[in-house]
Amino acid sequence: MLDKFKVAVGLQEQEERGLIGQIDEAMTLSWKNRLIGFGCCFAFGCLLTIISIPMLWTVQITKFAILYSVGSVVSVMSTLFLMGPIKQCQRMFEEKRILATIVYIAAIAGTLAVAFTTGNAGLCLIMLVIQLLALVW
Repeated sequence: MLDKFKVAVGLQEQEERGLIGQIDEAMTLSWKNRLIGFGCCFAFGCLLTIISIPMLWTVQITKFAILYSVGSVVSVMSTLFLMGPIKQCQRMFEEKRILATIVYIAAIAGTLAVAFTTGNAGLCLIMLVIQLLALVW
């Protein structure tokens, strides 16, 4: 904070940072705020997943697929609060995780695409199984 003040009044020169450094600085949160953001986002993702379960039992597969997939995305995004978006993306795309990450993202996108375009319950179930296997992987 003091460094920003010194730069603002001209007592210190601003360091040249790239775009990633500027984004990282702008998204800095305290640990308390990170935990609150993580908890809220993760709880919302879990809530969406729990809300989707009755739709599975009433054989509304496409609605289940949509809510489950959105719940999964929100739950995964909750970890962005803990690690930060840049570090999270770097870790997800490390050599040992890149294939699982790509399969998981593709399965979620495929599930949503099938649910919204065709509404084919069988294909939605196949995409959901792939999504679940990629998550466990």
